[in-house]
Amino acid sequence: MASTRKTAKSSVYRALNTIGDRWSQLIIQAALRGTTRFADFRTETGAARNTLSLRLRSLVANKVLERLAEREGAARQTYHLTPMGLDLFDSMLMAWSWGIRWDAVAPNSPAALLHTECGKAMLPTMVCGHCAGEISMHHCRGRPGPGAGFEKAAAPRLNRRRNSPTDEAGSRPLLDATDMTADRWTAMVISAQYFGVHRFDQIHAMFPISTNILTDRLNALVAAGVLERRLYEMSPPRYEYWLTRKGKDLYTHALALLIWGDKWLLNGEKRPVIVTHVPCGHDVADAQVVCSACRGRLTLETVVERLPKTRRSAA
Repeated sequence: MASTRKTAKSSVYRALNTIGDRWSQLIIQAALRGTTRFADFRTETGAARNTLSLRLRSLVANKVLERLAEREGAARQTYHLTPMGLDLFDSMLMAWSWGIRWDAVAPNSPAALLHTECGKAMLPTMVCGHCAGEISMHHCRGRPGPGAGFEKAAAPRLNRRRNSPTDEAGSRPLLDATDMTADRWTAMVISAQYFGVHRFDQIHAMFPISTNILTDRLNALVAAGVLERRLYEMSPPRYEYWLTRKGKDLYTHALALLIWGDKWLLNGEKRPVIVTHVPCGHDVADAQVVCSACRGRLTLETVVERLPKTRRSAA
């Protein structure tokens, strides 16, 4: 029976439901690199034909991609990012930045990034659009917005257990930010931290998640070094879960998704959460992702990737 429990309205949650699971996020990553043809998406993502077809249809239905004829009068279709899809570049940059900073680079993600305008290797950095100060979890505060409330939670499509920090096939360690968000339960468990929720029963009450799935996700995040356990009761032993430095660095990726969701997914509703930059007191809705070397605004045309050696040798 489908759960009727509700979850707090969240543009991050809506964004994750829109962009989909890990396969969908790999497709978006490939599209940002210029991939447009079905066969090339298969090569880039490693997805099976039926899996790729389903994810492409979903991304088209959600207006992240659009389907166009390869050339005028041709039957073959190609897939291109819409303005909504192209606007996911900032969140992808923050995912890549996190992976490089914490040596958590998956085969499909870049091992280094170059900004062509200054010619230097760099890490994408999120800054406030008002004061240009750096944005981090420590520097931001969230509060309920005019659209705050609750909505029926759609059950994530991937509900299988995750007993160890592996991907959905169980074949490799939980590595990059895409892995952290591709499973919606994992992303929701991390998001609870941003609201100061640290205990198992509190997290369970916050989301429509079964206890065994919650246990699996918490164990995976602890094993990946994103969360740490803190004992708060001796008998029986009970633990709180807190973000490590590595976990706190995921905040800007989540914030980029929140900003994207506020822009594209509210459908006339008000924003559920307002996030302010504490040093200047301004809304972070106009935050920008810049080069850590020259502080110039990063765009799709000015960022060059260097892929991991294993990926280059396979290419």
